[in-house]
Amino acid sequence: MTLDGISAFLRRAGIEPGATLHVHSAWEHLNSGHFSAAELVKQLLAIVGKDGTLAMPAFPSHTMQVPGAVFDVKRTPSAGGLLTEVFRRYPGVLRSINLNHSVCAVGPNADFLTRDHHRSETSWDQSSPYYRLREIDDAWIVGLGVGHRLKVATSLHCVESALWKENAYYRKLFREQVCYSYKTATGETGQHCYQRRTGQIYTPKLAKHFTPDELIEDCIDGLEVYAIRARTLIDKAIALGREGKTMYVWPVPWLWYFRI
Repeated sequence: MTLDGISAFLRRAGIEPGATLHVHSAWEHLNSGHFSAAELVKQLLAIVGKDGTLAMPAFPSHTMQVPGAVFDVKRTPSAGGLLTEVFRRYPGVLRSINLNHSVCAVGPNADFLTRDHHRSETSWDQSSPYYRLREIDDAWIVGLGVGHRLKVATSLHCVESALWKENAYYRKLFREQVCYSYKTATGETGQHCYQRRTGQIYTPKLAKHFTPDELIEDCIDGLEVYAIRARTLIDKAIALGREGKTMYVWPVPWLWYFRI
């Protein structure tokens, strides 16, 4: 697999200069020896161009995600894989304040995506980068080496974040609040609390409702890749969630939770 192969897939999917790209990755599958993580970051930035925005998850290690932790925006490493940590250190990158699911971004939409994550109640609500992707006209969610059938697509958690206050089933997924301290890039300190999510998921249950034109999947020299428009993913998943069509297998999503 080469950088040109990855670029060709993204072009075939319809991603053009000026787009906003949120990339999930697994370096163990990307590490073909033909390019470094830094070279892939530069290639992705070249694809979106100077008018585009590149974003990646930058959540800390799960061992750190405990009450009382201190999240340092500048120094806390990303546990989202090597590519995300290399990107976190890239010049000009902004990082959202969220111990649970921080995001890094660079480009014109970076500030909009990252600036209010420490106001999120669930890490994926309307103040989060994951939901705000749907507010951007040409925003895409891409998976490089993380599998098919939406196995890794964090914006799917926007469903329970959007519906938990209106539906008893989704409220069952948020039973614990975690509070932590943070330090901003300019040295200010503060505290944020979020609802910790529980439950077990099986994403193919939800992925089967997306058409091949919506969820574009391919395999490049053994590397599983996918691309989907963020607004399509989030809006359709929320609509399905209201009907009881969800990725959750536990707690059991009995249909009586979704009767109107």
